[in-house]
Amino acid sequence: MRALITGAGQIGTQLAHDLSATGHEVVVLRRSATAVRGARVVSGDAGDGETLRAAAAGADAIFHCIHAPYSEAAWRRELPHRERVVMDVASELGIPVIFPESVYAFGHGARDLRESAPLAPVSPLGRVRAELLAARAAHPARTASIVASDLVGPTADPKASVILATVLGPAAAGRTTWVLGDPDAPHAVTFIPDLTRAMAAAVPLASAGDTVLMAPVPPALSQRQMARDAAAAAGRTAGPVRRIPAAALALGGAVSPLARELFRQRYLWSAPSELRPGRLTAELGLEPTPWGDVLAASDRR
Repeated sequence: MRALITGAGQIGTQLAHDLSATGHEVVVLRRSATAVRGARVVSGDAGDGETLRAAAAGADAIFHCIHAPYSEAAWRRELPHRERVVMDVASELGIPVIFPESVYAFGHGARDLRESAPLAPVSPLGRVRAELLAARAAHPARTASIVASDLVGPTADPKASVILATVLGPAAAGRTTWVLGDPDAPHAVTFIPDLTRAMAAAVPLASAGDTVLMAPVPPALSQRQMARDAAAAAGRTAGPVRRIPAAALALGGAVSPLARELFRQRYLWSAPSELRPGRLTAELGLEPTPWGDVLAASDRR
């Protein structure tokens, strides 16, 4: 397979490595010219049709992995028109587009999320994600959206991975862990290599109208248990686990877009959040990486 990956963040970088390691030809379209292991890099914007069309020449699939700063305004500014251009070009070329997706569009459905769940956003970020999913379903391009929870793994960025920044990293270093929401509510996390493996496997399942699939995830654990496990894996004594007060996030939101959005997303951390296995597991046998291996690969002390 010849694959075009748009974006080289924590997902695109891992996906490029995975595909090239299994013999696929990989082109990465990114704004910078910085090298990506296992791929030929083309510098440019995925929102420019001519640039994208040239980069996609001869491709069998596009994996759209760009993202934007964690704010509603940035997402609305950066994401919808680029997705539309990618789908337009893919439709012209007759190739599928595979998207990584979050649980945000499903609102409280994320408490026990299945592939049949309806779109029911309850936050500004969730509404953006729901609009993106609806646009994919309405477009003639063949698409698949692979739903994942909070990301951890070897390419995870603490600036973008809440679990890594607030739980695994501090706990592995023996520090106090400050968590969002209820520290004892089960919360699913997705290992980035499991997500990228699912994205590659989803290519033949993409369809007009969008195919929504669940990435394989380990059994959900509480943030308190994740902190204990991370400390033990690092040979540390577990430090205290404390809850970030919602009032502190609300006050921080007055000056920080990140704090503002985390406050609006706190519903995900105040109740259980679990992803149930779907077609990729039932039909293709994809299973999640064991939790101990996830911890070892996500160590950021």
